[in-house]
Order: sequence, then C-alpha cells, then structure tokens
Amino acid sequence: MYEVELTGLDVFDPQTMESESVAGKSVPCWMLDTDYDGLCFYASQVFFPKTSAWDKLKRSLGATFDESVWEHLAGVKKRAICSRRAEPSRREGDRRTR
Repeated sequence: MYEVELTGLDVFDPQTMESESVAGKSVPCWMLDTDYDGLCFYASQVFFPKTSAWDKLKRSLGATFDESVWEHLAGVKKRAICSRRAEPSRREGDRRTR
C-alpha cells in the first residue's frame, strides 16, 4: 500500500526558458497509473483538485451524488494505492486485463 500526495507541479516553457510552479490544489487534473511499467502510462485513477467549476458540472450531470464522491475526486492526497504488479495472475504486457 502506498500514499500519494500531489504537492505541486512545475511547468517549463521552452520558448521563454522559464518555469512556473503551481500548488497541488490549483492543478486542474492529475492522474495515477497504479501499475506503471516504465514504458506505458495508463491513467487508472483521475482527480480534479481545482473544484471551482464543479457546481456547473453537478448541475450539468443532473444527478445527485453523495458528497464523498466529490471529496474523493477533489483531493491531492490518495491513500491505499496498491500496485497490481504483485498479482501473479497478470500476463506481462497485458495492461487491459484487470
């Protein structure tokens, strides 16, 4: 089990040769690949910490969700991340077998 926390992001602009730091809570979206093999990134979990547009999204969906759903999607810290690499039944290279 692992715990992952997004503390921030540095963005490099090659035209100006400048970098900009963004706080974790201000990043629009971040993704986790819980089975990254060093070659192919597959976003198995996606989070949206910048929640300023969420009221509009909630209205657009037209459904009622438990508040814990939004809290889970909005965070910058995720617990209980298990690597699927420990599962002996998976075939090497078959990322879609879940």
